[in-house]
Amino acid sequence: MTQKTYTSKRSAFLFSAIACLSTLSLGCSDAPSVGTVEGTVSLNGKPYDDAAVMFLDSTTGQAAGTDIGDGGQFALKDPIPTGTYNVYLAPRTVPMEEGSPEAVKIDESVPEKYWNETTTDIQAVVSEGENSVTIELMKS
Repeated sequence: MTQKTYTSKRSAFLFSAIACLSTLSLGCSDAPSVGTVEGTVSLNGKPYDDAAVMFLDSTTGQAAGTDIGDGGQFALKDPIPTGTYNVYLAPRTVPMEEGSPEAVKIDESVPEKYWNETTTDIQAVVSEGENSVTIELMKS
């Protein structure tokens, strides 16, 4: 094998290796951007805390939720992918106790549309970084 052929094969190998590594590294750098979410929930202008607040991105199926605390305040435990989320209510988390399970109850003073991800009219846009969301529930 001549020096010219060896250099040519070596160059082709290096070029191929660099191309493969570049392609692989592009796939690895596409981590989804995420944001943290905290905020408040009110019902007719007054703090509301008798439920859990849920976030659902209907295009990706990504969901998260948490119980609403005193004063209507909430904070999702973990960051969620950026996007537009339908925001709705769910019954609060009930700790499991021995004996018969308790029936889940929803607060009937809140309009029914807010208890379902497909009928809620509340949406929140989650951007990269910190997000503060104000959720205003209104009786019709």
